[in-house]
Formats: sequence, structure tokens, C-alpha cells
Amino acid sequence: MADNTQAVQKLYIEYFQRPADPEGLKFWVDALNGNSNPNLLAQIEHDFATSAEYNATYSGMSNREMIQKVYNNVFGRTADTEGLNFWTNALDTHSISVETMVREIVKGAQTAQNADAVVFNGRVAVATEFTTHIDTQAEIDAYLKPNGFKIASDYVGDVVDLGSAARAMQPSLIDDAIAQIVGTQTATAEVAHIA
Repeated sequence: MADNTQAVQKLYIEYFQRPADPEGLKFWVDALNGNSNPNLLAQIEHDFATSAEYNATYSGMSNREMIQKVYNNVFGRTADTEGLNFWTNALDTHSISVETMVREIVKGAQTAQNADAVVFNGRVAVATEFTTHIDTQAEIDAYLKPNGFKIASDYVGDVVDLGSAARAMQPSLIDDAIAQIVGTQTATAEVAHIA
């Protein structure tokens, strides 16, 4: 039976720009592992894309603004003019939907195996490791609050190349970020940045 941890973690980065919470990850991985329905992953993507968290990310934005945000969230850069125009046109003409835009943009980068794929895959790897370090009930509870999501999203967002991804995988840096989420560090402590 396949372990779908990476597939689910990719969805969290694509749709929410943050690591999965341990309980959410387990729920979706168990659903995928225990089901032979080939359309289940697409249904989970739909659930992510129609969630309040996803909609809040893109609420009130023009199509161009949404594309810019996607590029920044998953690749850590602004969209190049060609890509921005292509994907904006795809949204404008309804050849992709707001629900599927992130997946399609990431899929395009993965096919090309370029720097964007390196950044995205690095962010997924860091997010996977980050989730494994959220291992106490106090950490889980703190992570599920908006400040926890922001700290974790910022942490993963610092991954911009192989070097920053390798640094972000350091257990001590992950534990420092989680300590900030839980509030065990001083209120004036800066969010751990890896770059």
C-alpha cells in the first residue's frame, strides 16, 4: 500500500502555503491509503480549494493578483511576464478555475524540472519534516491557531533554493519555530528565518 504523505503535504503547500498539521495529515493520508477510488485525490483537492482557508487567501483579488500570489507562495518569486500573462489568460477564459489554478501552475513547473520545481519540492520536504516535529498536544493545539499557520508559512516561505532547503531541514531550527508557535520563547523573539 502506498504512503501518500508526500502527496498530501504537496496539497498543503499548494493550497495553504504551510505544513500540514499532524491530525489533518493523518486524516487525509488514511483516507487515500484506505481507498482504491482513483478520483479521491481530485476530490481532496476540491475540498482544499473550496475551504475557507483557501478562499481567504485569494478573496477579493484580480486574476493577475492571484497568479502573482501563487508564484510567490509556491516558488518564492514574482511571476515572469510570460507566465503571468499565460495563467491570467487561462483564468480569464475559464480554461482553469480558481480551484485548480495552483495545481496547474505547480504541475507546469514540475514538468519543466526548473528552479521553480526545486523550490516547490524543497518546500514540500521542509513542510514534511516540520509536521513530524509537531509532536505534542500543546504544539498541535498552538499550531492550529492563525499565528501558528503564519509562523510555519513564513518558515517554509524562506526556502528559495537547495541551500535554504537544507538549512530549513535542521531539527534545531524547526524546533525553534515550533517553540515560537507554542509561545515558549519571549514575545519579542523574531520568527526563525533560515535564509
